[in-house]
Amino acid sequence: MQKNIIISLVLFMLWSCAGSNATSMEYRSATTAVRSERNFNKGEEYALKALDLEIHQNEARVAYFLAIEVYRPRKDWIKMNEMLDLAMKKNPEENLERPMRLDDGKVLKTISDAVPVYKEEIWMNAFNKTVSLVDAQKFNDALKEINFAKSILEKADNYLTSTLINLQLAQDSGDPDKKYEKSAKYNLNKALELDSNNYRALQIYGDLEFQAQNFDLAREYYQKALNNTKNVVNISELKQSLIYIHVELEEYDKAIALSDEVLANNPDNADTYFNVGVIYQRLGNTFYKSMVDKYKSLTSSDNMSNEKIKNIYLDCKETLKMVNLAKDYFMDASMLEIDDSNAGQTEAAINDMKRLRKNIKDVYLLSIEKIARDRNVVLD
Repeated sequence: MQKNIIISLVLFMLWSCAGSNATSMEYRSATTAVRSERNFNKGEEYALKALDLEIHQNEARVAYFLAIEVYRPRKDWIKMNEMLDLAMKKNPEENLERPMRLDDGKVLKTISDAVPVYKEEIWMNAFNKTVSLVDAQKFNDALKEINFAKSILEKADNYLTSTLINLQLAQDSGDPDKKYEKSAKYNLNKALELDSNNYRALQIYGDLEFQAQNFDLAREYYQKALNNTKNVVNISELKQSLIYIHVELEEYDKAIALSDEVLANNPDNADTYFNVGVIYQRLGNTFYKSMVDKYKSLTSSDNMSNEKIKNIYLDCKETLKMVNLAKDYFMDASMLEIDDSNAGQTEAAINDMKRLRKNIKDVYLLSIEKIARDRNVVLD
């Protein structure tokens, strides 16, 4: 009877070693080296050997151990990411040797529970490093780092950041073969695939179409972006871009209405007043060009109808109104400006509008009024 009990215990122990708790001398040596001796090099060496053993082929724990207990303390994010991927590939439902509790109380028990948490940590490190490299204007290095971030987690932010870096590289290099421009468009499309309502991606697409003078498309992207800004704090830049599109498409009423909205939300911002001044400046210049063309046509014609004289007069008055508004907004910006670095630009804009106003009043208005008097045309 005693003999049978001993045999049964031995068989049980052998079964345990061959099952889910089976281990190897290499893995035991690895865990001892790291957990007891704090010798990461030795632990890595033994764990990598264990990784190739048949006994661990369907287990995730060796790869997970390397990721969390060897590469994470070293901040070797690339190898950590590789091992997390390998752990998920081997057995995502395997129980953790050491379950962990998060700050919110959630307990992580399996490989598939824990890996996303650590993946987020690696991604955050890669993304923050990308931002630092961009700030340092090391754009090629930043591009490599954001490409690594893409391999960690699939996020729209990865592709948006890659888009902006590629656009900067295109600008810096001149992009003769359009390599960076093509890459920027590819990444932007990927961002929209992941998040079709991402306001920043839509805004960038609008900017690109605006630069390409595809104004109808730009308006569509800007408008869609504007419709998806629920959690966005500052959207005045986006609205100003849409205003410029309205101007280009001669949708002046919409441009003015949106300008008033921007000003209402930014009443003490000098840049806002200056930008609205630019809008009216563009309107004034557009009206001015059209008005001058009509004036030349009128004065070179043998048939000066009363209606044409009245129309050109109204055009002249409307142009003057836009120029005066531009000047007023530039002057408001000048009064609100704290930084003198912008003072020269604002002062130049004010002077340009003053010169244009003088030209309209002293040349065109006087001339049209004289024509009207000579022909007994009553101007409203």
